[in-house]
Amino acid sequence: MKDLLKELGKLSFDFAKVIFALAIITPVLKDESFNYWSITAVIICVAIGSIYIYKGGKDGNA
Repeated sequence: MKDLLKELGKLSFDFAKVIFALAIITPVLKDESFNYWSITAVIICVAIGSIYIYKGGKDGNA
């Protein structure tokens, strides 16, 4: 179960990187405005990933 939580955390970080690249970096480079919902999605993905990695890395029962 601990390994599963760690992997879900890594997956969530990967989703955050993809959302960041597609929804934030690309419009900025094209001189367009970006959507604030995409920033919120990145923050949520990073937070969920951090929580899962923390729970998966704790000693004892997860």
